[in-house]
Amino acid sequence: MRRSNLVDRCAVCDCNTVYVQKDFNRTLGVSIFLAGAALFLICAWKNRLVEGTLVWAVFVVADGLLYKFLPDVTICYKCYTQYRQVTPNPDNQPFELGLAEKYDPLDKRASAENPAAEWKGR
Repeated sequence: MRRSNLVDRCAVCDCNTVYVQKDFNRTLGVSIFLAGAALFLICAWKNRLVEGTLVWAVFVVADGLLYKFLPDVTICYKCYTQYRQVTPNPDNQPFELGLAEKYDPLDKRASAENPAAEWKGR
């Protein structure tokens, strides 16, 4: 629920467990990585390892700048609702696989919580 522009629970499914990640398009990220890898391999194939290393350095710097300047998005573990342009809640943590397993139903059509999460101690 949004109080004073903070997200502490999902407004759609009322789940009180959300996580924070950078708001970046994954397809674009993989495409950028593949472009850098292809340019490096072309440079290596032509025995231009210094230029290839510089290509990787440019891609690393670009990735660091994107990470620094991209905004965060808050996402619900249960229904994957995304909250953009909200004030960061210091109580919200980055993605944790153990919590995601708790809310990931074994049968997607049943919309039930994962029963195995109980015996896993979560």
